[in-house]
Amino acid sequence: MKRAGQPEKLQNLLRAARARVSPEQVGLTAPADPRGRHAEGLTQNDMDTLLAARPDTYARLERGKIQRPSRELLEGVGRALELTAIEWRELWAYALGQEPPDVLDPHADTHIPQVWHRICGELASMAYIISGDWTLLGHNPAFTELFPDARPPSNVLRWMLLDDEARGRTLVDWETAWAPAVMAQLRIAHAARPYQHTLTRIVHEVMDDPVAGPLYRRDPRAEMHPDGDVRPLHHPRLGPGHAHIGAANLIAAAGARFMVVHFTPGPAAPALPAPAPS
Repeated sequence: MKRAGQPEKLQNLLRAARARVSPEQVGLTAPADPRGRHAEGLTQNDMDTLLAARPDTYARLERGKIQRPSRELLEGVGRALELTAIEWRELWAYALGQEPPDVLDPHADTHIPQVWHRICGELASMAYIISGDWTLLGHNPAFTELFPDARPPSNVLRWMLLDDEARGRTLVDWETAWAPAVMAQLRIAHAARPYQHTLTRIVHEVMDDPVAGPLYRRDPRAEMHPDGDVRPLHHPRLGPGHAHIGAANLIAAAGARFMVVHFTPGPAAPALPAPAPS
């Protein structure tokens, strides 16, 4: 059962979104006498036209009269009204009481707020920003030290799974400590985002690789997100040690991640010290 107030919130969201889109923007003709309109922007009938839906379909959605609107209907509404990332999440929350299964804009994960680039650059630990397909969007000087030539790869996932230096030296115990978790993430990400061509290419490259291919074909373990994980790592300058990994999803750039890797030298994996009491 939907929580009280959700139909009203859904109606307010969609009315406001309709009001800011003119018929001319979407290829429709405005009424000859605009004084006869009750609101600015698109009418409910306009929305049915844009959605190629039966009359009154959109009106029923806006009033909260469709108990379980389909993903196709919500996607059509989201694109017709050019909803923002936040509005897209609100639409699903008010219409279905859940998070959307995917982003509305497939390129949202590349629109990184500038503050994250600034934070990344100010950290002493290795830090980098990646899109949903692991394309490297930003990094700090400490991250470049991980690579002997000081040139980070264009795609971090491809580097972790296919680069000989990464598999043979940098990512210690690659076959057991790194590959299973990273491959599980690749498998799930590709299934969830088949439209991202970079992920499709990486899957094919991994399958064709004589080292990674056999591992990828095995039954995958459950996805292990990297946040809070500790893995053995050989730093080109600092030597052997362990990577303490932190991962944060960026709300404004849905699908992108902010990654922090705190390196501790030594053969063991010491726990990070607890913060001092304030």
